This record gives sequence, structure tokens and C-alpha cells, in this order.
Amino acid sequence: MPQVISAKTHHVPIVTFLNGIVRRVVEATAWLNVVLILLIIITVILRYGFHRNQLWLDWPLVPMEELMWHLYSVPVMFGLAYAITNDSHIRIDLLRGHMSKRLQHIFEILGILLLLLPCLVIMLDFSFDYAVYAFTHHESSQSTMGLPHRWIVKSVIPLTMLLMIIASIARLMEDSVLLLHYGKEPQETEKRFFPFDLWPAVAMTIRLFKPLSKDVLGRDFLEFRTTVDGDCAYYAALRATDADRELLASCFEVMEKVHVTEGPTEEANIDADFHLAIAKAAHNQVLSHIMRSLFNTLRKDVFFNRMQLYSHHGSRDLLLNQHREIYEAIIAGDPERARSAAKNHLEYVKETAEKIGPEETVPGANPFNPVTSRLRLFRPTLKVDNNTDDKGTR
Repeated sequence: MPQVISAKTHHVPIVTFLNGIVRRVVEATAWLNVVLILLIIITVILRYGFHRNQLWLDWPLVPMEELMWHLYSVPVMFGLAYAITNDSHIRIDLLRGHMSKRLQHIFEILGILLLLLPCLVIMLDFSFDYAVYAFTHHESSQSTMGLPHRWIVKSVIPLTMLLMIIASIARLMEDSVLLLHYGKEPQETEKRFFPFDLWPAVAMTIRLFKPLSKDVLGRDFLEFRTTVDGDCAYYAALRATDADRELLASCFEVMEKVHVTEGPTEEANIDADFHLAIAKAAHNQVLSHIMRSLFNTLRKDVFFNRMQLYSHHGSRDLLLNQHREIYEAIIAGDPERARSAAKNHLEYVKETAEKIGPEETVPGANPFNPVTSRLRLFRPTLKVDNNTDDKGTR
């Protein structure tokens, strides 16, 4: 039975795109926290470890302390916009929790239109003048030893307001679209109307606001692969020729080298070649055709993000060991062990995918690229995790 459209099961492409912009900016600035930690450690060591109130070369600690305040303010301010995209701001309203989903959407829309957006626009206007005044008047620290160019840190405020406006508009569109489609099944959103048949560009724009399912196809794909990969590994252990073993050995050798010398991107890329080599070694034309068709499909509509999987903490070593177990079982000619290793490997992938959750960006979600827009952004596809790579899936 088709899933009813809701925020838990569907996403809106244009909203995902806008939220992705905000998240990328905030996640990049979050690295300032690393610099902040280093500055705090240095300051504490110098002041309390060596009882010094200044650095070497007669440079006082006051500028460093002010720099710490500035670095602290950027992630905190930008984090306000990030919290809007994740709906993680603290709510204190008592009525909304008892409302129906439809009323919650209406409540959210009214709150954004009447309260949040007007407040953000006003603050953007005032904070922009605030930063410009600091720049034109060459404001600096009140301390004679403090930092100059105070306009730099003050400009963080209007930038934060701008990011919050983008995130709020995305949230407004999401709630509006989900309200319009509330209670409907996905098939109902596919119905086209006569005026849009006359203007494809308008129809493409309308598809930007169609809710797309998040989970179904990625989960089903991994469940199917659990069976198919197990059978491929089983028959590969029984039927692999010397040439097949050489190809598998070559793939696994490259995988080990990449694991040591390269990042998760290259390691994820070689993953598909390894699994396709196993399918080839099974010498079953149906299985081989199925595996190739699956990977070819994933090159066009990517449902699972191998890059995200390999970037997940602790996954790279576990995945390499799992691939080694599959490889060694096939080389040893132990079909049951190979099938078990392949199934355990895919079970781990499914569990990790559920922990990571769906990605917040859609591959090719660039409205300024007409090719990817037609093929991916506007197509009503289902997703667990999206992959921008073209070389298959985990």
C-alpha cells in the first residue's frame, strides 16, 4: 500500500536544495571550533603553565583572547540557521503538540509569515547598517592592545540573518507543500493538469515543489542485494577460474592500497568494481546481468550514498575487513562461508544506513543545470541516501 505523504516519509526538492546551501556553509564554518580549541589550549598553557601574560616577541594575549570570542561567535550565530533546517530550536508552545498534523502545518506557516520572517528582515536591515558603520568608521577593539577591523565580526550578524531567511523560506515552502499534499498518496501528486502540458518549463518548476519519498527504494534495493550478493559470492566460490581469482585479487589489492593511501572517496569507487568482479566470477549470466543492471541503474538514479557510508566513523576498517572475508572465502573455495560473509556485509550496510539516515541533499539538485534538473531534481524518485558519484553503489 502506498505511503501517505508526510514530513517523515517525503521531502521537497527545492527545500532540500536550499537547506543544503545553509548546511554546507554552517558545516564549513564549524571547523573554526578546532582553531578555537587550539587557541584556548595555548592561552591556558602560557598563562597558567608558564605564568606569562604575553606570547613570544612581546605579543600580548589580549588579541588572542578577543580572537577566541570572535571565533566562538561565528559557529554560534550560524548555528541558528542550521537549527531551522533541522527543526531543532527549542519549542515552548503548549498547544501545537496537541494539534493535528494539518493544524501544525498551518500553525508553522503563520508563525513564519507573521513572526519569524518579519523579525529576520528587520534584523538584517539593522545589522547590515551596523556592520557598514563599523567599516566606514574603522572601528576596533576598545582595548589599546585589542584587535582592529571590528567590522569583520560584526558582519557575521547580517550573514546569519541572511542564512536564517533562506532556511525559513525553505521551511515555509516545505510546510506549505506538505499541507497541500497532506493525506494524499504519491500517485495523486503525479496527475498533470492541462495548462502545464502546454508549458514544459512551468511543469518543471511545479515539480520542484512535489514531495518525493525518502526511504522506500534505497531500503528495498539493499534488501534485494543481500540475497543477490550472497548468491553471487556462493557461486563465485564454486566456479571461479584462475582468471577470475586474479581479477578479484587485483581489485582487493587496489582496495587495500586505497584504504591506506587515499580518502574514502577512492575507496568507495573501487567498491563497485569488486562486487561486479564477484558477479562475473559466479559464471551465471542471469546473476551477472542483474548485478550489472542494478549498478547501471544506480549510475542514473543513485539511491544510496557510498561516500557517506565510507565517511561514517569507524566504517572504513569494518568494510575492508568484510570485503576481505568475502574475498578469502571465494579464493578458498568455501561457498557457504562466502555467502554468509556477503550477507553479513550487506546487513551491516543496511544497519549503518539506518543510523546515518537520509542525506539532506539531492544529487544534481542545481536548478541552474537544465540537464540534471530534468533527469534528477524534477523526477519523482525515492531515496534513502543519494550519491553524486557515477560508479555504482555500495
